[in-house]
Amino acid sequence: MERVLRLKTEAMAHHAPRCSFTALMVLLITCCATAAAAGDDHELTHLHFYFHEVNAGEPNASVVNVASLHKNGSTFGDVNVFDSALREGPSPVSRLIGRAQGIGVHASLDESGGLTATDIVFSDYGEYSGSTLSTTGHFNVSGPSERSIVGGTGKLRFARGYMISELLSSTDTAIVVVFDLYFTLSY
Repeated sequence: MERVLRLKTEAMAHHAPRCSFTALMVLLITCCATAAAAGDDHELTHLHFYFHEVNAGEPNASVVNVASLHKNGSTFGDVNVFDSALREGPSPVSRLIGRAQGIGVHASLDESGGLTATDIVFSDYGEYSGSTLSTTGHFNVSGPSERSIVGGTGKLRFARGYMISELLSSTDTAIVVVFDLYFTLSY
């Protein structure tokens, strides 16, 4: 009888770790699946609007060159400050939705682009009115540019994503750039 009892105890001891291991694996998989599902709650938001800049030297200029080396006709090292209109459409009389305020530095020796740090300030843009998005990154003189969305305020707090911009039109006095922003909000 003692031997039978000992064999049953050994058998139970042998199977107990498997049950604990299996239970642990099920728990781990459940936790991972829950965490992954929670991460999927962050919906991608897309905003589309137009940047309207009036060149320095013009009445109502929205960009000013605040530092310039101008050695050999190069713009390398120039620093510009801007406060340009953001509009719903490409027309300069389309609805004003906010401002793009920031700095641009001509930081490329071959003058192909530079660095911008921009706050997009929404004044009349539905639920985002009063909120901002902060972007930074390289802009290309020709072709589209991609910059990072590194944060925001108000309804756009904790925004993370990217912005694609591309020159739509250019005259001697102004430029229009199309902005497409893609971001998520993580709380």
